[in-house]
Amino acid sequence: MTCFPFMKQIAGERCLLVGGGEVALRKARTLLPFGVKIVVCAHRIAEELRGIAEACHAEYDASLLEGAAFAVAATDDRALNARVAADCRARKIPVNCVDEKENCDFYFPALIRAGDVSIGISTGGAAPMLAGALREYIEARLPCDLDAIARRAAALRGTLPPEQYAAEVRRMLEEGI
Repeated sequence: MTCFPFMKQIAGERCLLVGGGEVALRKARTLLPFGVKIVVCAHRIAEELRGIAEACHAEYDASLLEGAAFAVAATDDRALNARVAADCRARKIPVNCVDEKENCDFYFPALIRAGDVSIGISTGGAAPMLAGALREYIEARLPCDLDAIARRAAALRGTLPPEQYAAEVRRMLEEGI
């Protein structure tokens, strides 16, 4: 499925993360730099995940979705993941069920981050390993000072005619600052 890659501010938003293992921890680590408030629900919660979470609950209940901007179901229990997805859809809350494409409203892209620059790569959930390989391929070709280039491009925005500005941004990408 072809997906449109929305870029959305999520700082301060609440995410219900159902699951407490390594996969849930990996999703939390991905979200944390974006300022998300993570609420975790699982019988067993990894210690690092417990430290990241705003709150922890042992049992999943649909009432935990109250106030959530989105949810992630990251358990090894397909029935529970499907229940979380159904509860989210009933409330019009976007949900990601890891490794269950049919229960996803959104996917986690393979991310490249450099300061305010975020590059997301997706295969629409079809081939996550390809997305990861593309991330490595693209990241290896980006300038190492991309964050500084982005700050400089932001400072120049509106100070030059559009054609000159575009040429300067391309030059910075090719040559560095």
